[in-house]
Amino acid sequence: MNIGVLINSIEQLDNWQLRVLNQIYQDPRFELILIVKEKLTPNWRLNATVSNTAFCSELSGLAGALLKVQFYIEHNYLFKSTHALSKAKFNRYKQELITYSLRDAEAKGERGYDKNVSNDLKNLRLGLILNLGFASIDNMLFTVSEHGVWELLFKDVGLQKNGPVGFWEVLKKKQSIGATLLHTCVNPAENEVLATAFFNRHWSMTETATMVSEGSVSLLFKHLNRLDRGELKIANLYVDNPNYDKPTLLNVLAYLVLFYSEFLNKLIEKFRAKFFKRRYECWTIFTGKSGFFEDITSAAVPLKMPNDEFWADPFLFHHNEKDYLFFENYSYKTKRGKISCGILHNNELTQVIDVLDFTFHLSFPFIFEEDGDIFLMPEGSENKKLEVFKAVDFPSKWELYTTAFEGEVVGDAFFHVDDDRQKWLFLNKQAAKTAPMNSELFIYKVDAYKMNVLTPHKQNPVIIDARVARNGGAIFKHNNQLYRPSQRNVDGVYGRSLNINKIEKLTLEEYKETTVQIIEPSFDKRLIGLHHLHQHNGTFVFDAAYRSKR
Repeated sequence: MNIGVLINSIEQLDNWQLRVLNQIYQDPRFELILIVKEKLTPNWRLNATVSNTAFCSELSGLAGALLKVQFYIEHNYLFKSTHALSKAKFNRYKQELITYSLRDAEAKGERGYDKNVSNDLKNLRLGLILNLGFASIDNMLFTVSEHGVWELLFKDVGLQKNGPVGFWEVLKKKQSIGATLLHTCVNPAENEVLATAFFNRHWSMTETATMVSEGSVSLLFKHLNRLDRGELKIANLYVDNPNYDKPTLLNVLAYLVLFYSEFLNKLIEKFRAKFFKRRYECWTIFTGKSGFFEDITSAAVPLKMPNDEFWADPFLFHHNEKDYLFFENYSYKTKRGKISCGILHNNELTQVIDVLDFTFHLSFPFIFEEDGDIFLMPEGSENKKLEVFKAVDFPSKWELYTTAFEGEVVGDAFFHVDDDRQKWLFLNKQAAKTAPMNSELFIYKVDAYKMNVLTPHKQNPVIIDARVARNGGAIFKHNNQLYRPSQRNVDGVYGRSLNINKIEKLTLEEYKETTVQIIEPSFDKRLIGLHHLHQHNGTFVFDAAYRSKR
């Protein structure tokens, strides 16, 4: 399929746009064709090809001036952009691409793009047009591709505001920022929503814009794949209102107050952590006797831990009549996690030892058994692979058993064996170093724990939503129903709360789940997060984060 991509300038591309172009170029199913306008018109829908300062030119007086200064500070001093794909790499193959310049058509006096321009574009036999930058689209462009024009909207369709990406979400303290993939039409009243996704916001609009734009690349390609397979369905109609409110001076001042208040808090936290030994976002393991659907927080007891560590991601494992607790043991000195374990009895953890300790961060120690052998599969995303270890002398000595996903950043992986003895692997994955880690859930069917054969789910990533995607423990069964705990990453907080999701369908073609319970860290006002839960034989463990702790 030939895909025409609308961009304002070949020379001024954001990283997320480079990723889209590169992925289309490298996919043998697609032929990339650039349609360039060479006119930098501010697009309030997406942070594309123009710097955010271009948005400020649309605002009057002091509001625009203040925003322009703020953008400069955030972009150049506080949140410098990182690139998953260098422009040099794009420049190496851009000469090979078919490029059609609408600017040249205008220069020839063909204002409004007459019939000759339309015929030129029709001769390209476009299957689809992707709008990655145009603020407005000439009617002619809607007629020259088989599947019309797609566009990414970097906000929730319910937000009736225009402005720099992320501005309103931060100002109004929205839980998350939405992204919408639109099938756009000549008549905006006929615009159709193809798909939506949600990402956690940040306290900076710059970082929020990066999160949603980079995360939306996966949303686009998931549904390009569905289009290629002939499976795409329209979600619902979306009516665009070009008269949405833009930021006023009062709005801009309110944003600045929020931003610099949070910035000051971060500086104070760093000072207190260094000189007064405060532990910020200090995860602590709680335990007790209860069930998943009972009020576990009221019966929870925190485990005692050393003053220079936090403990998180707890997994219980029963062996030789003892309950072992495996967990992430994070050191505030080394800024790195290792896997430790101890014996849990009467809400106390004793005989704590280190199990795995490497030069990279470890967490989420999923532990399981098969045919008398005990295995441990921790997250080691910094090492860019998934590793499984086998116990040689439980619990202290382990050897490498197998690896998978070489070169990929994967996290919070666990196996699930269904009633037909089929093995499934659930994990989270980061699409690029600039993309968020918490937004995408992947499922694979595996031949065995060696993972020699990995069959990807047809819908991968099956979920693109920071509110529910990231695993928060292994699948469990209750009253003959399967449930998946997952993190609820909202409010600009990692692991803000925990979802219990009922699995309604699990096949290689389809995955469906519904959130039936949300567990908030509201049982203690000092807590800001709760993101992992595990249970065995009536004993439960979960982790929760104190805002600060001595």
